[in-house]
Amino acid sequence: MKKFFSTAIITFIGVLIALLPAGAADKWEKIKDSGGIKLYERAVPGTDLMEYMAVGAIDSRIEVIGEALRDVPAFNQWQTDCYGAQIEKKYDKNTFVMYMVLKPPVIEERDIVLKDKTVYDYEHGKANISFFCTNEVKIPLEKKRTRVTIMDGSFSMEYLGREKTKFIYKLKVDPAGSIPKRVAYGVMKSYPYDTIKGLRKHMAKNAKYAQAARGSEEEKKIEGIVGNEPVVRRILSDRLARVARNRAAMAAVVAADKEGVGSIMKSRGNYAAVEKATTEIFVKYLEKTMGDKDKVDRLRKNKKLVEELTDMVVTQTEATTDTIESIVAKYL
Repeated sequence: MKKFFSTAIITFIGVLIALLPAGAADKWEKIKDSGGIKLYERAVPGTDLMEYMAVGAIDSRIEVIGEALRDVPAFNQWQTDCYGAQIEKKYDKNTFVMYMVLKPPVIEERDIVLKDKTVYDYEHGKANISFFCTNEVKIPLEKKRTRVTIMDGSFSMEYLGREKTKFIYKLKVDPAGSIPKRVAYGVMKSYPYDTIKGLRKHMAKNAKYAQAARGSEEEKKIEGIVGNEPVVRRILSDRLARVARNRAAMAAVVAADKEGVGSIMKSRGNYAAVEKATTEIFVKYLEKTMGDKDKVDRLRKNKKLVEELTDMVVTQTEATTDTIESIVAKYL
């Protein structure tokens, strides 16, 4: 009988684990927060692999960054440890197979054959560039070089304002080779953080991408959205609802707001206008949910609180659990 119950319990626990959503057993852990860029890591359930993610804002238009991500030969100017990269097969401007060589310190050279695919979601102000290893193109492996065959990830962009974009770099990779994974990961774990830092600098000194984006399909569609009040209001509502415990209350506040959304429309999506409107919406939300106008008035004058709330919106990802309420609680 004892053996029966033991077996039943083990089976039951196994079923529960199998039913857990992917990633539920391993939460993201923040391992670096500097220069407006946050870096996270987590173990990949059921494997000995690690996954990394970094997020930060880039002072460039979303479609202009998109042009930089198509400029594969220039990847070695901003991607960490990238020695060289080139397109091997092109299906269209948003889908191609590329070959990249990495020369990291400590560990041996690596190369990767990746397929990249870009999808714009204009109605939600987002774009996603996914990449994964592929054998669609056969490239001989050179001596003293290790081929990475397990890698997937993404560059995700989110419209924050016309001249500011949230950028998320997510990477899951088996570093391969004879060196222990913990040693290889010690080198590779900083890739997302350092790459966003490098991309910021690359965008700041390369005006050619803004020229390449001028008149593009992406620019035209995004400009059309900037002038569409219902879409602007929905993007703002979706973004702020993600950081509010009472999502219905936040949606109601954004729906009733006229001045803030009006200023965003008038400025054609200028980030300063977006940030100001967001702050005022936070105040109205707190008045609605806290019911204490005097206390909210005191909170709105706290510059450190306002800066922390702004940073929460700019760097919010699947790894973060902060809400307006959790941050405000620290200042009460």
